[in-house]
Amino acid sequence: MDVFFSSTFDYGAAKQWTHATEMFVVKLAAFYVVTIFSIKYFMRDRKPFDLQLPLNAWNAFLALFSVLGTLLLTPTFFGEIFNKGLTDSYCKINRSYTDNRAGYWTFLWVVSKIPELVDTIFIVLRKRPLMFMHWFHHVLTGYFAFISYSADNAYMIWIVYLNYTVHAFMYSYYFLRSLRIRVPPQVARMITASQIVQFLITHVVMIHLAYITLVQGRQCDVTLKSYLVGAFMELAYLFLFSRFYYISYIAGGGKKFVNHKRLDEQQKVE
Repeated sequence: MDVFFSSTFDYGAAKQWTHATEMFVVKLAAFYVVTIFSIKYFMRDRKPFDLQLPLNAWNAFLALFSVLGTLLLTPTFFGEIFNKGLTDSYCKINRSYTDNRAGYWTFLWVVSKIPELVDTIFIVLRKRPLMFMHWFHHVLTGYFAFISYSADNAYMIWIVYLNYTVHAFMYSYYFLRSLRIRVPPQVARMITASQIVQFLITHVVMIHLAYITLVQGRQCDVTLKSYLVGAFMELAYLFLFSRFYYISYIAGGGKKFVNHKRLDEQQKVE
């Protein structure tokens, strides 16, 4: 546990911890899937829990965590790009992994994929729709994070930084919603669009990484296992989030836009 509380961040110790925790994460993922569907079945004939206060606190915590992660990683992430070049930022392990501050927050991003599973517990206890996209991406991202970090995969930093940034806006939006503050659906649409852009950027990074290693023969810090899992993950997410975007904001006028308009009309009548 020294890796969490030491005054000096030790990247080697952090890698050892994530490697030793990989099987626990796999078992936890299986337990998570069984648990959420068991709760969903248990709640089928019961009233939903309100959970307003814990949900407010949870979303506020994740919003703050994501904002801090973005802010504290930004100087080092872009500093490495400006000083060593764009390609080097996803080809070689750099200060974004090893720096005392940025490296620690990159490590915390990996670890955060475990507590983020609590998101789904709120959904099933409140009897909100449980989408395949939701629980699938929690399981796969957590597995990817641990196997990639522990084996020196430099390209992962792009996924870390982009995910921190998108989550900063996403959980801030969730926090406002949990306070029952009505937010225009255009905001949710922009957040979903930013998630899709995130996956597109990662596709470009990974395609170029494959080119420079396989065609140009450049030696990069990347493993085949992590690359294949990462490629599958990004392709799956691009498809699932694009489909969600189409159904929610385009098809039939956009389900979320239609629902928002219906609620506005109900309030006018009341």
